[in-house]
Amino acid sequence: VTASNDRTARVWSTENGTLLLVLQGHFSYVWGCALSPNGKRIVTAGDDRKARVWCTETGECQLIIEGEHMSSVTCCCFSHD
Repeated sequence: VTASNDRTARVWSTENGTLLLVLQGHFSYVWGCALSPNGKRIVTAGDDRKARVWCTETGECQLIIEGEHMSSVTCCCFSHD
């Protein structure tokens, strides 16, 4: 999974490097991204002060975390539990 200043995160095949999904929804740069331990979710951190949780199978945004950050969200990760 890669994050970009084009307002997207992209999911790539680890087998051949082909593009699998483009995650769109942030209104500004995407600074960080992480894959959940079970591989079913991706979290992205955005310059728009939001974190988003995505489904790896469909690319659908399942959750938007917003309202508490006063500036860019620059990093994100999943807990292993």
